[in-house]
Amino acid sequence: MTVHTLGTGGGPVVSASRAGISTAVVVDGCSYVFDCGMGSIRNYRSHCTWDQLRAIFITHHHSDHIYDLGSYLLTGWQVPGESFSQPIHVYGPAKPPRVPVLHTHGDRLVVPGCCGGDHPMVGTADIVDALINKVFASDVAIRMADEGRSSPNQWVYGHDIEVPAEAKADPVLARHPVMDPFVVYRDAQVVVSAILVDHRLCYPAFGFRIDSKYGSVVISGDTTYSENCIRLAKGADMLLHEVIDLDAILATFPEGPAREGIAVHLEESHTSYEQVGKVAQAAGVSQLILHHIVPNVPGAADIEKMLRAAHRDFSGKVFAAEDNDSFRVGSNINAASLSEVSHSSENVGVCV
Repeated sequence: MTVHTLGTGGGPVVSASRAGISTAVVVDGCSYVFDCGMGSIRNYRSHCTWDQLRAIFITHHHSDHIYDLGSYLLTGWQVPGESFSQPIHVYGPAKPPRVPVLHTHGDRLVVPGCCGGDHPMVGTADIVDALINKVFASDVAIRMADEGRSSPNQWVYGHDIEVPAEAKADPVLARHPVMDPFVVYRDAQVVVSAILVDHRLCYPAFGFRIDSKYGSVVISGDTTYSENCIRLAKGADMLLHEVIDLDAILATFPEGPAREGIAVHLEESHTSYEQVGKVAQAAGVSQLILHHIVPNVPGAADIEKMLRAAHRDFSGKVFAAEDNDSFRVGSNINAASLSEVSHSSENVGVCV
């Protein structure tokens, strides 16, 4: 079981130093991709082949997490020697049943609609459908006729992750209630579980846990300090967690109303480098890997400062990931059948 950081930068930024956020987890030659940030597809091919890909998981629908999704879905579509070996399944947020609109005097509900009123939100299945059958429709039609390919609809399937009703989640009143992780995918190599995390108005926003016979890896997704993320990561071998230096990123923005708005978003949506070690310590993980690093421009983030702060609160190993880093997960849990993975409140997400 290995983890490859295909992109380690956070935010919708074209950076010369980091690709957009994306992580590949590889178990017994099968690869699972978590988020598809800008430029990450090139790094995927530095570590994995298309015939290894089994599934893609999207933590939430912010653009910096899905920029390259269409590239992942079309590039491995029946290219000789560079093709999927079986259908690819994409899992991500469903369309929320209602959404908040933030005003200076509180929250107002718009049903239907989205945060701006004129741009309705969609689910992951709709995004996958639109990429194949609208955005790349002409390319698909031409290649099917000209090259004899079968429809990509036979190779790529989108799935909306539905939050369990017992969580009593609500996109306005309870975006991240205390809950247990729930299984969203399983095959012969892995069990993938999800939980709601706190990414301000963005609902649903998920963290993911990957359990295999070799160990366990947790990907926080975008979130401020989250008790749910801690529950998801209990006892994991490795936690890849986002991190932000708010002062440093704000120093890269000019003064003005847009700066003020994004400052509130960043502070309430992301985890400070001064808190991330506390998350790892509370979860009892073995290793903490910082990724989705903000600011994501060359020289703007003080990585050593981030590492020192995490070390103050976390007794385990801490790394700050760069693009194309690779980490091996050890076999330090019982090699139980994957069907025996437990997700009870007493033993969240740990193989027993």
